[in-house]
Amino acid sequence: MIKNVLTSKNKNRILWAVVIGVIIFVIGGVFLFPRIFYDQWIWKYYWGPVVADASGGTAVFNGVEAHEGYTVVSEITYGILVVIALYFIYKLLRKLGIVVDWRFALSLMPYIVFGPVARVLEDSGFFKPPVVYWFISPLIYLQITFYVILFLLLGYYLEKKFRFSKITVNKVLFVSGMLILLPSVVLIIGWILGFRWGETTGVRFDVFLLVLGFVFLAISLVYLFVYFVKTKDIQVYRNPLNLMMLSGHLIDGFTSYISIKDPFSMGLFYSEKHPASNFLLEMWGPLFPIVKFMLIILVVYVFDILYKDELKDYLTLVNILKIGIFILGFSPGLRDLLRVTMGV
Repeated sequence: MIKNVLTSKNKNRILWAVVIGVIIFVIGGVFLFPRIFYDQWIWKYYWGPVVADASGGTAVFNGVEAHEGYTVVSEITYGILVVIALYFIYKLLRKLGIVVDWRFALSLMPYIVFGPVARVLEDSGFFKPPVVYWFISPLIYLQITFYVILFLLLGYYLEKKFRFSKITVNKVLFVSGMLILLPSVVLIIGWILGFRWGETTGVRFDVFLLVLGFVFLAISLVYLFVYFVKTKDIQVYRNPLNLMMLSGHLIDGFTSYISIKDPFSMGLFYSEKHPASNFLLEMWGPLFPIVKFMLIILVVYVFDILYKDELKDYLTLVNILKIGIFILGFSPGLRDLLRVTMGV
């Protein structure tokens, strides 16, 4: 036991040392070799794309051109940062003794919704520089992470201080998140009702209802199939968190299929930026939502059936990963759905 504790402490120290070492290396490089570290690296791959996104596609600094969107370098970097962040969040949740289940995921929903909603407001031209930069990825996600950790700690403090009251971490998280989210929702509702600050190709609430209708139908069929089959193992597919994952990715899948392939001749004209998604859509339109559906079915099978016994002591980590998988589908899906709905 002592050996395991010491090993865990050593791993944490090594990780912290690596993170701090990288930060010092980058800061030193920026001061000593600004043309290499800032212009050719930080600007070109990280900050430049944010500025380019805000200005319409391209930005130039000291002769170095940057384009909106992700590059291979930035995607690898952000991927590493996400893994590190998930590790520290996992350690924090375990230390605080917070139960990570579908109720916790529900308390995070206002923050999860705020991301794509704020991105759509940025797409519509609501924000102006320099404020607009805070609503472009990855800064929007850093902003949301800050809110979540802040109100998570506040909720933990209030729950412990007023332990005999009805105050809980989940309630504090949810209510605080709703206060952050509501102004943005009001703005989008105002846009749909005609109070607009930019150009639109036309409000398409019919597409919004159509996508949600397909998602509701698919989730209902899964739930009913599992309910009537009664096989013990597949009952995990009725788990609320698993259904959340499935619905999040189906929103992304159906939105892309309907808005890009326009199977019902609704006059839609959107395109897909991601090569893998575009490849599936070009092969056969419905293949994209079908592949999304099958991938989540596979993920649930691996987590909750195939390796159920091996992962039973790591439920917090498994559920954090499930919430992350949900966000990977739901966030781009909702953003695209709202863009089509608003006509931006």
